[in-house]
Amino acid sequence: MMKITLTFLAILLPLSGTIGAAPALADQAPSDPAEEAARFASVTGQVDLGGVVFGYLSVDGDLTAIGKYANSFLDEMRKIQPDVPPVNVSALLKITGLDAISALGFSSVATADGFRNKTYVHTPKGRRGLLRLMGGESKPFEVVALAPAGSDLVIEQDFNLKTLYESVQEAAGLAMGEQGKAMVQMALKQPMPPPITFTMEKVMADLDTKLTVIIDADPTKMMQLPDAPKELKIPQLKGAVLIDGLGWIADELTKVLEPMLAQGGKRKPPFKILRNANWVGMQLDLISASAASEREKKEISELGLETALLAHHVPSGKLVLASGKEFVDKLFAPKPGLGQDPAFQKTMKGLPMEGTSLTYASPAFFSSLRQSFEKLNELANDKEHEQDDRFIATTFISFLLPKNARGEGSVTTNTKDGTLTISNSAHSHKSSLATGLASPFFTTLGVFGMQVRNQAMRDFPVPHDDVIEPQFHEHGKPNLRRAEGKDFEKIGD
Repeated sequence: MMKITLTFLAILLPLSGTIGAAPALADQAPSDPAEEAARFASVTGQVDLGGVVFGYLSVDGDLTAIGKYANSFLDEMRKIQPDVPPVNVSALLKITGLDAISALGFSSVATADGFRNKTYVHTPKGRRGLLRLMGGESKPFEVVALAPAGSDLVIEQDFNLKTLYESVQEAAGLAMGEQGKAMVQMALKQPMPPPITFTMEKVMADLDTKLTVIIDADPTKMMQLPDAPKELKIPQLKGAVLIDGLGWIADELTKVLEPMLAQGGKRKPPFKILRNANWVGMQLDLISASAASEREKKEISELGLETALLAHHVPSGKLVLASGKEFVDKLFAPKPGLGQDPAFQKTMKGLPMEGTSLTYASPAFFSSLRQSFEKLNELANDKEHEQDDRFIATTFISFLLPKNARGEGSVTTNTKDGTLTISNSAHSHKSSLATGLASPFFTTLGVFGMQVRNQAMRDFPVPHDDVIEPQFHEHGKPNLRRAEGKDFEKIGD
């Protein structure tokens, strides 16, 4: 979210002069100096001064003004083109809740092995609409005890997806009146495709929830991905995805599939029913499966998914999708948790252990990721004429995943007046801002370069007796050679 926000601002800032020149926006009364000073103090009190990056942006009332300007523009367009839909931009902004954002602040301060980054979204009148999507009250993070020590990628994220449903319903009502709201409600009441017996409305009712992802990479067990080069191997991954309050979905699926399995037949499905005091659901069973081919069984075994399951963990009410029964049992058993892991403690040092969102990626995870990208780059660009491509790819890998990469940790909390994200990272906000500013430039430059090249090819055709035709080498990339007696054809990039 932090990088998206900064990139969005980076794109908007160069346009601000153009937008500000519009009469509808220029006529806004200037902010009360005392009110603006209080806003500045509130925002800057949440970020750090004296670092390598500091930014403050007041947007109080700007989105409301933009909405009015857009409505005025559309009204004028309808005089010329009656088919322009009657969209109320101001009302849509109010539905999304984005007009509640009063100011933004961000900072980066150098630490011993990276940067402490902060991003603050100021909403003094409360979060509304989509701003409520990512949870509400800050709570202690459950994943710190749930994930085993040594876990490499961990995410805990609160969701209030009912807000999304409410926003869609309001938007439909705005566009089509009560009929639009009724259409959304009717769509959610429709039964889902068989064998599912419940409706989406039933799911939506439980979508004030929490998503947890736990992944552990084992570098002692390297595996080859299906259809990937033999030389490209990655650590075997064990993991689980857990969703609070939706365990009943596994109950319903089990009720439907249990009679089907009892009937038997020549092609037995590759799973069995799991039903005990702790679990209700389905688990892969390759030994007795007849519906799976030998190749499929081999690939599943190599990936470590022989006992993968989709089940309801009855004591917690969680819906669990896991790579294996042994791994998921470990999550709910007494053990040294992630909070006791020295790598986790070092990466998350100084970050709060309560909030609405936590993300952690271990140093080992980044090291394995870098090695995989380096190998992929080596395999894709191993010819002499591809050295430039290899150099560019290597540069990007070194920038995004430096050899001395530390772990990455981030926590988001909702405060009384806004939302604060704090991260420990190998990169400061400078890289995010640079990426946001550079992306449109390089995209435009690339498109322009291709247009110039194509125009040159049209303006300076190759002589008829000295034509270039494509000859593809083993990597599937065109290698150019001369041909005689053929017309020139555009062969692609």
